[in-house]
Amino acid sequence: MYESTREPQQADMKLVGNSTASGGVFRNVSITGDVEIGGDVDCRSFKCTGNADVDGSLQSGELKTTGNLAVKGSLESARIRVTGDLDIKGALTGEEIHIFGGCAVKDGIQGEQFHLKGSLQSEGMLNAEHVDIRLLGRSAIGEIVGGRVEVKLHATHKWVPWLPYRESPELVANVIEGDHVYLENTIAQTVRGGQVTIGPNCRIELVEYRTGFHQDSRSEVVRSVRHSET
Repeated sequence: MYESTREPQQADMKLVGNSTASGGVFRNVSITGDVEIGGDVDCRSFKCTGNADVDGSLQSGELKTTGNLAVKGSLESARIRVTGDLDIKGALTGEEIHIFGGCAVKDGIQGEQFHLKGSLQSEGMLNAEHVDIRLLGRSAIGEIVGGRVEVKLHATHKWVPWLPYRESPELVANVIEGDHVYLENTIAQTVRGGQVTIGPNCRIELVEYRTGFHQDSRSEVVRSVRHSET
């Protein structure tokens, strides 16, 4: 996980309004407005209200944004809280990741806790001890692996106007695997785990489970296989 190597005398960077800045090593970064940063950013904290484009990678001990954050490289931060849109061209790494809005990550996502209320797009793997996804739009990801994996339809999805609802709020994945798995509104090729519960509005090709399996009558599972504990 990310540990800063910066010197303690590094200065803060504060940007207000429409502006551009160079990347570098900073103590605290504060942004209000629309900002473009050319190059990698390494800082203790990164806070943004508005829109920020980072033409490189971003490393921060703590990150909090309200608005839109785009990173052309990878994003690594111990604690991440995003309200709005997050677009990462590389990988996303964090201990605690909380996102309310849209999240697009080209490569994989790695964390201890991953909590999303919104929509998720990623070609790679999401790997976290606890995965909690509340769907507010159509999501697609290659693979999800975790200790506890929960995918549910968000209770207020019809009343959040800034997320795309022209398509049904659902998750599409190739593989979902966890010790405890609960799914709603999910389309997947393979679901694998210890205790697996397929809730409403799912279409699953194959369920592999070890200790228990339950299927809601409103979902379709083509085939289920129980594997003995070893």
